[in-house]
Amino acid sequence: MHQGLKDKNLDGFLVSNTGNRHYLTGWPADAESGYLLITTSGNYLFTDSRYSEQATSVANFELIDTTGGFAPKLSELVKEKGLARIGFESHDLSVFDLRRIKKFVKAKFVPVAHLIEEARAIKDRDEIELIRRAVNLDQKAFEHILGFVKPGQTEGEVAWELEKKLKELGAERAGWFPFIVAAGANSSIPHYGNSPTAKIKVGDILQLDYASVVDSYHSDTSRVIFIGKPDPDQVKVYNWVREAQELGESLVKPGAVGGDIDRKVRGFLAKQTGFYFKHGLGHGVGLEIHELPRVSPGSRQKLQVGNCLTVEPGIYRPGWGGVRLEDIVVVTEKGCEVLTKTTKKISEITI
Repeated sequence: MHQGLKDKNLDGFLVSNTGNRHYLTGWPADAESGYLLITTSGNYLFTDSRYSEQATSVANFELIDTTGGFAPKLSELVKEKGLARIGFESHDLSVFDLRRIKKFVKAKFVPVAHLIEEARAIKDRDEIELIRRAVNLDQKAFEHILGFVKPGQTEGEVAWELEKKLKELGAERAGWFPFIVAAGANSSIPHYGNSPTAKIKVGDILQLDYASVVDSYHSDTSRVIFIGKPDPDQVKVYNWVREAQELGESLVKPGAVGGDIDRKVRGFLAKQTGFYFKHGLGHGVGLEIHELPRVSPGSRQKLQVGNCLTVEPGIYRPGWGGVRLEDIVVVTEKGCEVLTKTTKKISEITI
């Protein structure tokens, strides 16, 4: 981190992103108050009295109480340390908050995007194990839902059962709200959510997209359930998506370019059907549900050993429905390891 300051000719770096704060300190990612200031001579954690007792356990950071206001306290420290150039997370800190800080702090603020995220993108063994544990909870929850879902239930009922089961299994919390539980034609909307009134019917494709959190690290899983024996068109679309995902996972390896993988998978589906995904093929997963690296159109990021990312192609037909399958993979020396073991066999996902 300190080398990054030198490379960018900075005296300090202000961390506002909660995931980055957790990564550097272990400080809870969901705490409402807290900034970090990294300098070449010392590191500082700013928070108010609600969290000061917890903050005393953070090693290598001096605690500064901001009960009287963050910006005035930051100003005092900047003057004391003679900091002239301070980087800030331009992708995270709002214009409003930056203006408020500048009213008190007399220093040059330099926009820097994704400095810490680039380091976070490469997971160590312990981080991968936490993601694996979260993915395993998703698998167990899906197995439970296969025995729970029945025609006549609402999407909302299934979403609530899925969330409850993940908590019962030991998840810290749900990965996001609301979970996607999309029945029939609703499954053509990639980020639909769920409805308390929309009922599941025989003949529906039921699209699930959900996640759990274990010790602040996320999973991300998408699967479908066929409500009754799928018709030939549903089987055809499902198999195309499954083949596309297998192609994408086969292309994941060190040095592969995210945009190239996305283009090849999208091209495969384009040859099969005019309906395919318009979102990115995948994204990094870790302390945040979406982080680096990106596997999407235009991405020039090269994959590295230790990257954990999703592979999630889909086909969406308005008025008909959709299918998306999503695994998490970790980049290894020889290719990738698929962490998500949740079944994709049609015979096992048909109720």
